[in-house]
Amino acid sequence: MPGLETGVQFHLPTYAHVPLPRLVELAKKAESKGVGQFWVTDNLRSRNSFVVLAAFASVLKVKLGTAITVQYFRNPVDLADMVATISELMDGRELSIGLGFGNPRTYNFVATPKPISFLRETSQSLRRLLNGEEVSFADYPNLLDYFNFNPKGLFKLNFSAKTPVLQYCGANGPLGLAVGGQDMDGLIFGGHYMAALRTGRVPEHLRIFNDAAKESGKGEDIPRVAEIKISLSKDGQAARDFVKESSGSRILNMYRRGYSHEDIQRLGVDLEDADQLNQAEKAGASAAEFDDLVTDDMVDAIFIAGTPGDCLERMIEVQDTAREQGFHQLMYSELGPDIDEALGLLCDEIIPAL
Repeated sequence: MPGLETGVQFHLPTYAHVPLPRLVELAKKAESKGVGQFWVTDNLRSRNSFVVLAAFASVLKVKLGTAITVQYFRNPVDLADMVATISELMDGRELSIGLGFGNPRTYNFVATPKPISFLRETSQSLRRLLNGEEVSFADYPNLLDYFNFNPKGLFKLNFSAKTPVLQYCGANGPLGLAVGGQDMDGLIFGGHYMAALRTGRVPEHLRIFNDAAKESGKGEDIPRVAEIKISLSKDGQAARDFVKESSGSRILNMYRRGYSHEDIQRLGVDLEDADQLNQAEKAGASAAEFDDLVTDDMVDAIFIAGTPGDCLERMIEVQDTAREQGFHQLMYSELGPDIDEALGLLCDEIIPAL
């Protein structure tokens, strides 16, 4: 069977201590070892994702993308001109724009009204702008109100995109997946992919996306990306400790929203442990106290974490399953406590063995 593409996501909050020139150096090194696409996250308080992409585009020769652009952070006019500007550096290579709600903390920073309607309107207006069409935001009432556009104003870029720009659906709930299948070009199955495998949710989510895509006249060969949360180090315990906060926060979000107690148990997580974590977080536990309550089962529900030897067998299983499910790319995210070491281990020991 053909191999899957390899992508790497730079989760910018995780590597706030790594300056942009060093991120560029790391990407160049990984590109030389066969990584075919680099993605960046969109997080307030972190380096601007589109500035990072521009720096990458000026020196790299592979595909680039956002995984994801948060629909509430960037108005479509601003988003369109940033994307079209970066396209001039891409030399014909694909520029991928993931769209979605963002992480569970998004609502802590901005209002998040009508996420499904907002996703649909953002996708449709962005496509029209990048196609060189004139847009009136009176046609997009949620965007009109949220971004204070003039309802009588007309918007059109005065230059055009110079490379293929594909939209990827970053929403993984049923309604968002339907919008993605109908209006977008591809799918990013985000950071809960490992958990969705354990709970058996992946096939149903893919069915919703695929059915909507088929109804809109798309073919079957739609690009699908699976985000693989991985943490690698020669010190296996350090790799696992590094992702405790991330694992615990994701388990907690599932526990509070949308996942049944049976689903939590299918993850291999004890309900009492999840409830204890929930109560501690509500009581204002410190970061260290929170991490102490994150169990190994919670880490394993979200991440593949440890030494390369610890991780390889499970990674092979995940790759084979993703291929069977019709994914085209594995996008590795978070990587490990030391990004230099972790990216080297990924490129030198994990990927060649798959």
